[in-house]
Amino acid sequence: MKEILKETESVVIDKILKAYRLKPEAVAETVELYYDAQKLRIMHANKKRSEGENDLTVWFDKWLGFGEKVLTKKLYEWLEGPTASVEAKWAFGQVGIGPIIAAGLAAHIDPARADSVSAVWKFAGLAPGFDRKVKGTKLPYNSRLKTLCWKLGESFVNVSGKPEATYGKLYKDFKRDEVSRNENGLYATQAARELATKKITEAKTKAILTSGKLIDGHLHARAKRRTVKIFLEHYWLIARKARGLPVREPYAIAILNHDGKIEV
Repeated sequence: MKEILKETESVVIDKILKAYRLKPEAVAETVELYYDAQKLRIMHANKKRSEGENDLTVWFDKWLGFGEKVLTKKLYEWLEGPTASVEAKWAFGQVGIGPIIAAGLAAHIDPARADSVSAVWKFAGLAPGFDRKVKGTKLPYNSRLKTLCWKLGESFVNVSGKPEATYGKLYKDFKRDEVSRNENGLYATQAARELATKKITEAKTKAILTSGKLIDGHLHARAKRRTVKIFLEHYWLIARKARGLPVREPYAIAILNHDGKIEV
């Protein structure tokens, strides 16, 4: 069985790579198909561990992994080819970003339609008031892009120990800043809101929030969010400039005069 699987996988992958050219309009669907295949493979692997395996389950697991490989290679080919955008290629060149995330960003973000980076943040569910579901109303953001940005943030965390990882290092800087702010009591209002709006039963968590501080999970999420927003700002700037489109500062800097701008 293993010999047959190995031979068949090699033959089929080679045929698909040669016969099928990924068109730009199919990139978003291909990214979603990859995540669907990955989710199914993980679910199947968990089931296989609990219920055991036989030749058919081995075969099925192998072909799910094979599907992920094919999709990844096709997206990689697209990013290396002439139809991929400047910003997609730039994103793919950043440490921590593979072909799936780079292609997904290109599929969901249209820089020509976003006249400010704030519009991108809103579309990704990363702007205040645009990041939560409200029952009975249409989502104010793109749920697929929001999920992709969460994965992007996790990728930056995973490479934060590498000196060449620009956004991984940025995450570490933001995390230190978040810890400092928390220790200085700057998140007392947020801590009180957590207590008022959520049912906190874990004693340690409740004690930390009652003291006027956020727990480490909150600080981790805040640092990731800040890092992803800076990355998206750089992504948007590169995309707009590559198309000769005008750029303007985010609302917080242009109107509210906040500092903290990080150059690309």
